Amino acid sequence: MTIRTLVLGVALSAVATLVAAGNGGVESRAGQGPSLDSRGAPPAPAVKDLHSRPGYWTPERYRGARPMPLPSGEEASQQKLIEDISGGQDDPAARQERSDDARPGQPPLLDSSERELLEKRLYLPDDSRAEPAEPGAKRGSPDAPVPQLAGERAIPLDVGVRRAYFSSQPLVPLAADREYPYSAIGRLFFTIPGQGDFVCSGSVIAARLVLTAGHCVHSGSGNEQGWFTNLEFAPAYRDGVAPYSTWKAATAFVTDPWYKGQDKVPNVADYALIELEDQLVGGVSRRIGEVVGLLGYQTNSLMPNHAHLIGYPRVFEAGERMHQVTAQSYRRETRYNTVLYGSDMNEGSSGGPWIMNFGPAAAGQVGANDPARNRVIGVTSYGFETLEVQGSSTLNDTFTSMLGRACARREGNCQ
Repeated sequence: MTIRTLVLGVALSAVATLVAAGNGGVESRAGQGPSLDSRGAPPAPAVKDLHSRPGYWTPERYRGARPMPLPSGEEASQQKLIEDISGGQDDPAARQERSDDARPGQPPLLDSSERELLEKRLYLPDDSRAEPAEPGAKRGSPDAPVPQLAGERAIPLDVGVRRAYFSSQPLVPLAADREYPYSAIGRLFFTIPGQGDFVCSGSVIAARLVLTAGHCVHSGSGNEQGWFTNLEFAPAYRDGVAPYSTWKAATAFVTDPWYKGQDKVPNVADYALIELEDQLVGGVSRRIGEVVGLLGYQTNSLMPNHAHLIGYPRVFEAGERMHQVTAQSYRRETRYNTVLYGSDMNEGSSGGPWIMNFGPAAAGQVGANDPARNRVIGVTSYGFETLEVQGSSTLNDTFTSMLGRACARREGNCQ
């Protein structure tokens, strides 16, 4: 895989066609791999046993890891999207049926005193993150410090294109990231062989499993050389500190459409799972879900819906702190099995969860049609940064097939 920025001019060259698409079933597209096998079932996911280099992650490597570029379309494609979209209204004929395939979330089993034993500092972030912007610095300029960019972009009820409304804000209070359900979300460190170290976002959805984007785990090249290495997850990461330690990956799983997708988005299944190794907490072997809790999931629920989109985008706080966007479904790209939501997050947010009914229920809040709390319905896959929208592949049978494979890989992965 070449560095993802080389893909930006190609990644959505088919946008002008797909935005005008009808409401037929999901199709496989050139370069994406089939969405169904000859028997009408999702193809088996690709699986890789991982062997990280002992002692690979040093403070210098943590500090030097770059945010994974968010796959995007070129300016001409984005302009065409503006011209073609009819207004962003929900098309009743394109609505997805809600799936019964779902699993609830679960708070941590350990109390705060036990979890505090795990905290470790990975590195000291660059102090320039807090410096004021230089006079005349231009938005998007590499000379413009990140906080100034954040100050310009994080506007309540901001809008990406037409009616893709959203709100974008840091966590308040800042320490909320140590509490469930935020604690189940974190930063994923990894190495792309020959290119260097990178970071994405991810979330715990089972006792040992982290959900992220396929492009944060494998290049999409269709071969074994495409796997990334040295994967390590830091839940609730903030400012160089991993409050609940870092967790090494044991096995990775990506969908067949992504594995064979030639690194192109939109992709019908740009998501992946990572099985993490256990570690000792107070002398007892623990799985990550016991320590930080886990989010649930729900399939075929991206549209119509609204969600919290959470991750570590570089544009806000240099990607050193968790950021959240709240938005509703905006437009489905039927031919690619993806849905767009308004969002101003960028590189580094890839793989971050899209969560319906985020947070605890209030006393007396029994819910309406869909009361389930803290269920992931998608992950950040691609975006149109200048339009402030992001897309996610729909979690469907391909996702549950991959999850079943991951759950069966080792006893206790999901129960």
